[in-house]
Amino acid sequence: MVGYYRYNYSDTYFKGSDKTNENTALKYAAYNFSGIAFGYGITKRLTLEADFGYFFNKTQQSKDIRLSDSTLLNYKIKGYGLSNGGITVKYGIFVKPAKQVEITLGAGFRYPFSTNPQMVDGVELNRDVQPSTNAFAASGMLFFNKGFPSITLRLFSINRFDYNFEGKDGYKYGNILLNSVFVSKKIVKYFFGILQIRNEWKTNDLDNRNKVVNSGFVLLTLSPTLSYSIAGKWNLTALCDIPVYKYYNGKQMTPKYSVALSLSRDIDLGRKPKTVLIP
Repeated sequence: MVGYYRYNYSDTYFKGSDKTNENTALKYAAYNFSGIAFGYGITKRLTLEADFGYFFNKTQQSKDIRLSDSTLLNYKIKGYGLSNGGITVKYGIFVKPAKQVEITLGAGFRYPFSTNPQMVDGVELNRDVQPSTNAFAASGMLFFNKGFPSITLRLFSINRFDYNFEGKDGYKYGNILLNSVFVSKKIVKYFFGILQIRNEWKTNDLDNRNKVVNSGFVLLTLSPTLSYSIAGKWNLTALCDIPVYKYYNGKQMTPKYSVALSLSRDIDLGRKPKTVLIP
């Protein structure tokens, strides 16, 4: 089981691969998110996973607007609530513990806790601060792991594709392809350093089958990570996401940085061998 928290901050607009301040409305956008995930090993190769999360806030702060009487006007929009949940089945198609090699395939779906958009004081919030997509999605994944025990190093990758279905309001979020490569190295006992390189590609959203111009992107992120094993049972992990390349369709607010903390633990629920007492 894994519990995690993430804070994300954005204050820069991009048009293509270039920064832009032309006719931009927001000063910044940010969110605080927490989630929990559970995985259960049905067999040595077959695993069932479930996850869900909650946005404490998804906030947009506008720039100051100067009115004709020199009055400064600004506004803040905030959404909050449950995000989408997910169910995934994974199967190890090639597992060789002695050689520390594993290839696992997975498939699943994501579901909204509500198919209706969030409203505050009778007003529907814009999509950028909605806590959920309000629609279903299907996903597939490929996981690869290779350990090098002689140098206490591990190389693994996660590749995932999410296909978003159209919501009942006719809006379809873009599909997402995510490719991540991790290098993990033991520093001292119970303490590991991890470097992640992640590429995300998202297609344009569709509104009643019409392309939404200001949507879709390519984002390359570097994520240095530190992990500490507490008493060999609990794993505490801290990371920082640093975008190193951005290409955004149209004009969009883009992430500046993100930080996250997670706490995980493996629990052995297998049957214990019986103890036989010999008189």
